[in-house]
Amino acid sequence: MTTGRALPSGYAGLSALEWLETNGLGGYASGTAAGASTRRYHGWLVAASRPPAERTMLITGADEWLELDPIVELSTHQYPGAVAPDGYRLLEAFTTEPFPTWTYRTPTHRVERRLFMVQGRNATVVRYQLLEGAPVMLGVRPFVVFRGHHDLRHASDGWSPVSAHDGESLRWFSAGDGPSLSVWMPGGRFRDDPEWYRDFEYLRELDRGLPFREDAFAPGVIELPLEVGRDADLVFSAGSAALDAAATLESRERDRRSAFGGALPVRDQIARGLARAAAAFPMVRSGGERSVIAGYPWFTDWGRDTMIALPGLVGAALRPEEAAAILDTFAAHARRGLVPNRFPDAGTEPEYNSVDASLWFIVAVFRLLEAGGAAAPVGETLMRAVEQIVDSYTQGTDFGIREDRDGLISAGADGLALTWMDARVGDWVVTPRRGKPVEVNALWYNARRILAELHARRGRTSDARAVRLAADVTRRAFVAAFWDRTTGSLVDVIGEDGTPDRAVRPNQVFAAALPFPLLTRPRARSMLTVVDRELVTPRGLRSLAPSDPAYRGRYEGDVSSRDGAYHQGTVWPWLIGPYADAVRYAFGPESAAATRVRAVLRDLATTDDVLCPGQLPELYDGDAPRRPCGCIAQAWSVAEVLRVWATQGTTRASRRNPRVRRSPGPTK
Repeated sequence: MTTGRALPSGYAGLSALEWLETNGLGGYASGTAAGASTRRYHGWLVAASRPPAERTMLITGADEWLELDPIVELSTHQYPGAVAPDGYRLLEAFTTEPFPTWTYRTPTHRVERRLFMVQGRNATVVRYQLLEGAPVMLGVRPFVVFRGHHDLRHASDGWSPVSAHDGESLRWFSAGDGPSLSVWMPGGRFRDDPEWYRDFEYLRELDRGLPFREDAFAPGVIELPLEVGRDADLVFSAGSAALDAAATLESRERDRRSAFGGALPVRDQIARGLARAAAAFPMVRSGGERSVIAGYPWFTDWGRDTMIALPGLVGAALRPEEAAAILDTFAAHARRGLVPNRFPDAGTEPEYNSVDASLWFIVAVFRLLEAGGAAAPVGETLMRAVEQIVDSYTQGTDFGIREDRDGLISAGADGLALTWMDARVGDWVVTPRRGKPVEVNALWYNARRILAELHARRGRTSDARAVRLAADVTRRAFVAAFWDRTTGSLVDVIGEDGTPDRAVRPNQVFAAALPFPLLTRPRARSMLTVVDRELVTPRGLRSLAPSDPAYRGRYEGDVSSRDGAYHQGTVWPWLIGPYADAVRYAFGPESAAATRVRAVLRDLATTDDVLCPGQLPELYDGDAPRRPCGCIAQAWSVAEVLRVWATQGTTRASRRNPRVRRSPGPTK
């Protein structure tokens, strides 16, 4: 995920190199080093009208040229059978630090373009600077589409925006209640020249088996004078609210980014790079609630992803009090002991179809408590939420979630996949895992132990003792149910009929990775031997062993093919976090095994094998060469690598903070 990689040669390499800018509201800008869009999600401004919901692609990009004789085209676009113009051939340099910056060289001129988003605003700033050459006029023809970021625009839609032009400002309106697009062009002038550009091809969408051609409306041409030593600016914004000058916005944004990771216990180059990546994900919802975007470009805020990512974001992109506010957001939306699994992109009611999101919520509360943050002591809102989750799971709640008589959690509902392995293809639940999943019950044991700790901190000795006794029942039942003596590892699920599913999956590592392990160290070492042999790769852990008949080693094809492979062999970088915790517990922080894990972390954190420099992707293929796949930037991938990198080799949180008592794990 390094940003100083050598610039690839040729269109194929440059168009595979993606960039991402975010605005802290769920809005974003994204594209490729080549300049050509390869996804429907690539554009200069995607505005979140009801953060992070109702995301609207306002402008997909532009044609850009220098008005020389002959005209010199800087742009690159993909059309059927042709790449035209081919401005990528003039690209001398590209970097994403501190934000996407392109340098173009012609025989007589060097021109730089810098692009960044304004935090807290649905606005993108594009700044041009002439580095060498005589003064020249720059032509910019913006491509306006006004459509949902999952959708595509076509000239046959019968749509076109309404324009308003006043001096150095432009404004385009779309029919209906959608946002308008304002453009400030200090020192520039606009020439009406409306036309449609047809059949842009988005080849990443073609690879995904989705519609991949789009038309865009170009209302006219913006002309900006370029001269050495003076920037020429375009500021694109949803709505008409005034913004500061582009130079002020850039200075403020540089200062903000330089502060990333300042509170981390380790602030080496790797940690700083991961902190910059982590800063893309925290966001403010409509109404002022805080949350975390699960991944760009297509995810919103998911409960499970947020809770897993949250500990790694603290100190890097979030202050402890901001993390506590995120927990408060999900607690406020809890229902029958379930925190939201997903806030839909359309802004409709939250979805609660998860058995583990609420349990991860409790772990996130405890991780924040360990760090001595704003949640220490845990406030009444979070304490009440933890108690309600444990009570609801004990008594039974939606989707068949309940504690059985043996002290283990069972869950299942027709047509749903309630664990993190949640892919569906129509009515086909790819990885149903109904019954008693291993990681859910590891989380359940931890939820009870954490609640006992919270009671003890409040002086509720009898309550703490009662919850701890119940947790002991769960621990004994867990080992009896899940430990497989024949393999020396854990089964993945105890089915609703009591039959064990012995598929080798990474979910078993949580029994040794969470704050309160359920396995003795010898058993944890035995389990990790199986995991090492079947699942561990240089990019994370496979979701299923290659020896399994259901294994799918490539994440490719249409939607059904990809969803069918999603948890059936793909490699998930975020799983390196719990794997590192399990190794640290089983073998010790100074062991050879822990040293090997740190080498994997270093390689993963610095690899060029990513979709977006400076970020980590959602997943990789299970089979070599393990292409990066899925979202170009995934919150829990970055956060988990950052969390373990920043804590490996440092004193354990429990030793830094003696107020929190950590369990050394089972002793027999």
